[in-house]
Formats: sequence, structure tokens, C-alpha cells
Amino acid sequence: MRKYLIELLKTILFWFLFFISGRIVFILVYSNLLPDVSIWEIMKVFPNAFKLDLSTACWVSAPFLLFISLQYAIKWKGWNVIKKALMLMVLVITSMILFGEIGIYDEWRVKLSHKALLYLRNPKEIIDTVDTGLMIILLIGFVVYVTIFQVLYCKVVIKPAVEPQKYSAIKSPIMFIVLAFLLFCGMRGGLKGVPISQSQSFFSQHAILNDVAVNTQWNFIFNYVHFKTLDDNNPFKEMSTEEASEILEKLYATPQDTTIQVLNTRRPNVIFILLESWSGDCIATLGGRDSITPYFAKLEKEGLMFTEFYANGHRSQQAMSSVMSSFPPMQGHDVTDIFSLYKYLGSMPKMFNNMGYNTFYYFAGDLRYGNIRAFILWNEFNKIMEDKDFPSEYPRGQLSIPDEYLFVESYKDLQAIQQPFFSFLFTASSHAPYDEPKKVPQLNWDVDNLPYLNSVKYSDYELFQYIEQCKTETWYDNTLFVIVSDHSHATYMNHYVNSAEYMHVPMLWMGGALDSVYRGKECNTICSQIDIYPTIAAQMGVEDCDAYRGKNIFNPYSKEFAYYETNMGFGWVVPQGNIIYDGINKRVSSNTIQDSNLLSIELKNGKAYLQTLYDFFLQ
Repeated sequence: MRKYLIELLKTILFWFLFFISGRIVFILVYSNLLPDVSIWEIMKVFPNAFKLDLSTACWVSAPFLLFISLQYAIKWKGWNVIKKALMLMVLVITSMILFGEIGIYDEWRVKLSHKALLYLRNPKEIIDTVDTGLMIILLIGFVVYVTIFQVLYCKVVIKPAVEPQKYSAIKSPIMFIVLAFLLFCGMRGGLKGVPISQSQSFFSQHAILNDVAVNTQWNFIFNYVHFKTLDDNNPFKEMSTEEASEILEKLYATPQDTTIQVLNTRRPNVIFILLESWSGDCIATLGGRDSITPYFAKLEKEGLMFTEFYANGHRSQQAMSSVMSSFPPMQGHDVTDIFSLYKYLGSMPKMFNNMGYNTFYYFAGDLRYGNIRAFILWNEFNKIMEDKDFPSEYPRGQLSIPDEYLFVESYKDLQAIQQPFFSFLFTASSHAPYDEPKKVPQLNWDVDNLPYLNSVKYSDYELFQYIEQCKTETWYDNTLFVIVSDHSHATYMNHYVNSAEYMHVPMLWMGGALDSVYRGKECNTICSQIDIYPTIAAQMGVEDCDAYRGKNIFNPYSKEFAYYETNMGFGWVVPQGNIIYDGINKRVSSNTIQDSNLLSIELKNGKAYLQTLYDFFLQ
């Protein structure tokens, strides 16, 4: 009996060692993100990780308890073989989760979640965006890690082998039940009414330390299982449907349905340029260094710069539904993946089609990524151009054709296109693996994500050249350029990925259709991507705009707020501050609103916003 208990205990300790070692590897790999963190605070990661590690260790040890029990009761030489095979399988899965998180963290700055599985449907996207050297290192690390722990299990944990004992119809089942109960207690973090959650490991103001403390395998499995149930339940329901609807109605209510006219025409040509991964940290006006996008700074002097503009999500496909349909991202699902939802969405391109515009879409990459192609087709553009449609003589990077050729093809069509037109361009060179042509002087700063910054610098130059070309055309005087980022990116400022500072991105309106009064000016109204469609519609005098959410930025009576998605809840930005709310664990993760009464009001506004969004999806 003692050997039986010792092997089970050694199995649990084995998993503790596995989790601790993985945590150390992660800290070593991303030590560059911890420059202002003391060693003492880093060490706090381990005690704060203990309970969630224990829960995970109990979960993965449960099947081994069954086989140890059978080995104890029934004499058979094959039990150890089964346990070794089972351990190898579990090690492969858990190590894949560990090294998957290490691989994506630099780009995503968030723990591995169920969303990663969506990308497995298109492995080419992963191969195209991950640096080959990094992928080789991760594969080698994965193999070495699995090998070390498999050998440790075979040489230490299951030796000496449990010897079969005389079966006792009372003692053996009781011992199994008692130990199974103890494992169950460990799994749920005790017998309290509320089971253990990720919140158990949160302890620091530094997001990366909380990410390290939260058990990677527990978080991934929980996230996957939880979000698989979203088709049936709204996990963000915190009030009655009637109350939530009433709050949302008040949020969007305006005493007067009016607008400040910033365009000098009701029927402008519109060139919409969606910039891949441009962070606000790349723009001097928004607090970034001025040498990253010097040409964008020149364009700002000719346009209307939105200084309080926010992305609604973290992925390009989320931006597509936000800017074209005014439909914000949902936790656990991408709108572009839900074909059945399309028919309920509004469409900015269809609005232009109905007004007699010629509509064009350009992307120099593969539109299968994120299932964007289906969404673009549904929007009924007259012409869609992706990488396979570009001339074969153009150079090609791993992910896409460089931005300069995207602009070349767009400009060719614009020279022959009949007005009015709506042309949508989606850039790609500022996306990993950053293999854009090195046509501009390279930054050589000693900062994180330097290849990304240089890719933005290249796109900045090509964007400027494109607009300078457009200025030579007669239609320029009747054209509005809307230049906006699809989402943000990690930069030298190392903002937390779910912070308002991280979600802060640029938007610039310019061109001959912009009234001269607003050129070189700033709009300081808090707004987001979902506000673009209804705002453009209002400028064009469209009264029946079918935008699902979003407000007219230039209606002075519109309430100022911006919602954005996080994996577990939402971010909420208002003039008085911002909130990050974890809707799964029902906790405020971060808050900068000082007035407690106002905090209560705005938190409830955000909860109602998310609840009604999910109710719409479920219905």
C-alpha cells in the first residue's frame, strides 16, 4: 500500500517539476520583457502559481491513479508499458501547449487560448508568419523537453514498480475512492462553493508575471472547454435582458440626430486604407517616437487626425467586421467564421453599391487567412484582388507581396475607374515575418520588436508615395482617404495587450473631399472602428444606415466611449478613464476611473454592452 501511495505522490510531484521548469524556460526566453521587475517579484510567481499547478497536476494524474490501482490489484507485466505510453501522449500534448505559448507570446502578448486552434485549420498561415529559425528552435526545445521528462518518469517515478497485493473487496476500493476524492479536491481547489480559477494566480501589476503564474495547460483547456459552450449559453449575463437593453438604448440615445459636416461633398470617392498592425506607439502625435512614421506625420498636416481612436479587437478578421459592418468582436468567435450571421449584418460596401459606386478590394496576401475571403465576397465588391491575382513577376515574401505593389495595382485601376468609387486596400508588409524590401533607412535602436518597427517604416514610405501619386489625378479633389489601423502590436513601450494604451491606434481622414477647415486639425473624441461606418454614412446623408453598433463621431450629442474585446471580457474607454473587466471570473482587472460612482455606472454600461452583443449572437 505504501508503494502505491508513493508512486501517486511522485506522479503529482513530477507534474509540479514539469510546470515549474516550463515557467523557468518562459521567463528566460522573455527576460527582455522584465527590465523593471525585481528578482523578488519574479520569485513570487512560483508560490502564486502553486494552487493552479496543484489543480492541473491532479487533473493529469487522475488517469494514472486508475492504472496504479489496477496494477496494485491485478498482477500483469503490461501495466508499466501502458503507463509509459500514456505519459508520452500526455507529455506531447502538454508540451505542445507550453511551446505553443512560448512561440506566440512575443507576437500576441497573451496566453495561448482556444483561438490558436482556429489557425490550425490553415497551417500555411502559421508557417508563413513564424520565423523559420524560431520554429526550428521551438521544435528542438519541444523534443528535448518531452524526452527529458519521459526519461525522468520511466527511471524515477514508476520505479520501483508497484507489486500486486492480495485483493481486498473492502480495502482496495475504499483506498481508491479516498484518493480519487482527494484528487478531486485538488482539481477544484478545495471544497469551497467557488472552484479554482485563473484569478487564483493573479498577484502583480505586471501582466507578464500574471501570465507566467497562470498554469498554461490549465488555462488552455479551461478556455477551450468554456468557449465551446458559448453556442448555448451567455457567460456574460449579469442582469436581466430588459435592463441590459435599456442601458444600451441610453448609451446610443442622442437628443438630436445631427452631424458636423467635415466633408465638402455628399458624394465623395472613398479610398479606405487598412494598415496592418500599426500601433499608436508608431505615431508621434499619439505618443510614439517621431522617426518611425515621418511620412504619416506629413499627411497629418493635410488631414483630420483622430487622437482618441481605438481598435475593437486584436486580429485582422475582427477589424474587417468592425469597419465594414460596425459589428464588434466577440469573445470565442470571429464573425468572419460564422456564415449564418452574415445575413444579419450591415455592410458599408453594399451601401456604396446601392449608391451606384464602383467598389474594389485589394490585398496582396491570401484571403483564406481568418476566413476573410468569405466575408469580402459577401460584401459584394465589384472587384476583389488578392495575391494570386497580382502579376507573377512581382517579388513575393513569405506572407504577401510587398505593399508597394499593392499600391501600384490600386493606382492602375484608379486611373481608369469610373467615378464615384469605393476602393478598400489592406496592407500586409507590417505583419510577421517582416520580410519587406529594405528601401528606407533602417532603425537601429536597442528595443524590442525592431523588425516590426522597420516594417511599419517601409509601409509609411509606400503609403505616402501612393497618396502623392493620387494627388496628380483630377478625381483627387473629390476623394476622401480614410487611413486606419486594423489592430495594434507589441512595441518598445511594452503595453499590456488588453490595456487601452495597447488598443490605441491611428486614424486619419484626408483628401480633397475633406473640408479645408479641418485640414491639419485633430479630433479628440473617443471613438473606435465600429464608429467609422455610421460616421461616413452620416457625412453622405444616408439616413437608413444598417450599422449594427457604432455611433456618429461627428454628432456632438453622441456619448463618448469605446469598447474592445479581450479573451475573457472587455475593455471600456471613457473620457474619465478606462476599465478592463474579466467577464468569466467576474472581476475588474484594471481601472483608472477615480470616481467610484462613475466607475459603477461605466462598468455596468460595459457589462450591458457585452451581454446584449452575445444575446444577439445566440438568438
